[in-house]
Amino acid sequence: MDSREGRGDDRFRGESLTELLRSWRRRLDPRKVPGLESTGRRGDGLSQRDAAHLGGVSERWYRALEAGKSANYSVEFLDRLAIGLRLSGAERHALYLRATGRPPTLLAAPEPDAAAEMDEQLQQFLDTQPPNPAYVSDVAWNIVGRNQPFRAWFPWAVRDGNLMRWILLDPEARDRLVNWREDWARPALGQIRYALSQYPKNEALRRLERDVLAGPRDMREMWGRREVYEHPERDVRRLRLPYHAGREVPVRTIDLAPARSARLRVVLFMETRRDASSR
Repeated sequence: MDSREGRGDDRFRGESLTELLRSWRRRLDPRKVPGLESTGRRGDGLSQRDAAHLGGVSERWYRALEAGKSANYSVEFLDRLAIGLRLSGAERHALYLRATGRPPTLLAAPEPDAAAEMDEQLQQFLDTQPPNPAYVSDVAWNIVGRNQPFRAWFPWAVRDGNLMRWILLDPEARDRLVNWREDWARPALGQIRYALSQYPKNEALRRLERDVLAGPRDMREMWGRREVYEHPERDVRRLRLPYHAGREVPVRTIDLAPARSARLRVVLFMETRRDASSR
């Protein structure tokens, strides 16, 4: 790792957020960024509309950030933007300091034993699954491996992320996941409850439970239903992601468990033409 990344903003001292974001946008070729419309375009950098698309926000909201206006910019938005603009660790640090006045928070980490079991062979399996997005997580849904389609669909997970925290606690998910409450949030909470029944002493799961219950009020209301849900394999659910330019995409998930590890799960997203009403 570059030793300068620990200081974060030393190379950007005196430069405004506006200057930095413009520079970071203009160095990227839109033809090489997944999920952007590139037909007929030249490699003249990303537009503000492109950056907004990568950050999962409106163009107006992004323009406010680039203009240096103070606002309640979320961790999730800033991390999506950092990933979309291919920022280094030091650049991400500078983005946070300019936008919020604070350094970035530490990223959630998977259980050490589970992370150690993510090996080259399992990654090769993920890499044979395109065009289907696929990932590997531990029992608490901390992502330890992913393939390129998954990175393109869910850019927030390029760095180690947690799928359930995104589904349940990121405001963006409520817009990106169609029929969020019934098709996504309630099954997700049921899956967490089921996992806790299997691994009652798993600290990562307990931490996830605490974070969810400390979240919005509707989380506690849904948790109070005491629903248990093993997995969503038979369900057809819909997403509306920036990668698909806002088009609704029906998907079915396939859950696999590597025979050599009880700590890992492999999940594939498969597009399907079947209508969700036929479940």
